Amino acid sequence: MHVDDCDSMDAAIQQASALPFAFQASVFSKNMDAAMQAVQQLDVTAVMVNDHTAFQVDWMPFARRKQSGYGTRGIGYTMQDMTQDKWR
Repeated sequence: MHVDDCDSMDAAIQQASALPFAFQASVFSKNMDAAMQAVQQLDVTAVMVNDHTAFQVDWMPFARRKQSGYGTRGIGYTMQDMTQDKWR
C-alpha cells in the first residue's frame, strides 16, 4: 500500500493497521517526524524506516500479531520452546 493511494497519512495508517496480518511494515520518508508518527501508530510488530521488511537478524525477537502466527520467535524463544523440563 502506498500513502498516495489514501487521502492522508492517517488514512494510510488506519488502512494498513486494519489488515488481518501484522508482521512488519516499512515506511519510506525524508520526513523523520512523519516516519516516527507511522512507527508509533501502525498496529504491527515491527516497523522498518527507509528499509525493506526482509530485515531480521537471528538474535532479534520476531513476534507475531493478529492472524500472522503464534508466539514469538528468535534464538532465546526457540530454545525455550524446545526445552522440556525434567524432574529428577
